[in-house]
Amino acid sequence: MSRIFTRSPYIVEINETGQVSTRVELYIWNNDITEPTSPQYVLSKEIPASNLPSTTYNISSYIREYISFNEFDFTTVQGQPANNQQWANVRVKAFYTNALNEFELSDTLYKAFDGFGTYEDGYNPDLGNILLDEGTYYYKELEPLASTSARDNFSGRFTVEGEIGDKVRFTDLNTGATVSFTVGLSGVLNYNNVYTLYRDNGNKVEYLQGGTTVTWTGYFKPTCEKKYTPVYIDFVNNHGAWSRLFMFKTSKEKFSITSNDYNLMQSDLVNYSVLEGQRKQFNVNGQESIKTNSGWVSDGFGNQIKQLLVSERILVNNRPAKCMTTSLDIQKGINDNTMSYALDFQFNNDYINSVV
Repeated sequence: MSRIFTRSPYIVEINETGQVSTRVELYIWNNDITEPTSPQYVLSKEIPASNLPSTTYNISSYIREYISFNEFDFTTVQGQPANNQQWANVRVKAFYTNALNEFELSDTLYKAFDGFGTYEDGYNPDLGNILLDEGTYYYKELEPLASTSARDNFSGRFTVEGEIGDKVRFTDLNTGATVSFTVGLSGVLNYNNVYTLYRDNGNKVEYLQGGTTVTWTGYFKPTCEKKYTPVYIDFVNNHGAWSRLFMFKTSKEKFSITSNDYNLMQSDLVNYSVLEGQRKQFNVNGQESIKTNSGWVSDGFGNQIKQLLVSERILVNNRPAKCMTTSLDIQKGINDNTMSYALDFQFNNDYINSVV
């Protein structure tokens, strides 16, 4: 099944000999079962000219309306089906009409994710069926008798578009022990980055297409941080799936307020109370923000940072936030012997509840 990444354009082109008009039908639904019987969108165009018959449709924006990341559900079971609001099935039917009749040109089924390709990737690149880049990732080491919540101690998860018979294999980085999970249900599935029994040592994760061919590899390693409380950040990555990274070093919280002022008319122009004042505030509310630091990282961390900076959905310590850092020097080991990144975030809610 083909994939569409909806933050980049996805173009449907129709260019048939003799066509005078074209039509595209979009059937969009958020589960693997119930396909709609009628299209959500019908798009149509006349050809620009007889010597320019080609017509094009960018369908990405229509599909994005059906994908939502309002919830973050951390995986507790390997192979757990992903939240079906975070991706969509799309059937695209293309038609053209000549002087006499209309003809169906194609009928294609896709899975759509709220991801993107870069300019260098070219038009709608195939990013693979694993919705996380290959590489090395670090998570917070689980402290003995940890009192923090399961969400705080969550090492992260990756999402796959799996087929029955595929396998996900975990290998302990210290002992070499392995455990495999066979995909028993085709669809969009979540797997924990770290197998529970390998958490202390970390593990390598491999995806085996058909159960035999390794098509993706990731490394997940624990980091011990005794002095600071790591900040965990969940964000929607370039593949259109939740990804987690940790900022291990010092973090500083900040509180600021906003308000409006007006000149106050005194209650009595002669015998006014000096406690009244001449100006008064209204619409007073507060905003919370946090400064974070990654600590020493490797070269690959820069790519994760870039995906975070352009993400439209971010949670910092399980609170919705936006990244206030708008530019950053991407460091390289050959230039910087020690690399670290500092990021500023502002939480996306008022301190005083103002929901109306």
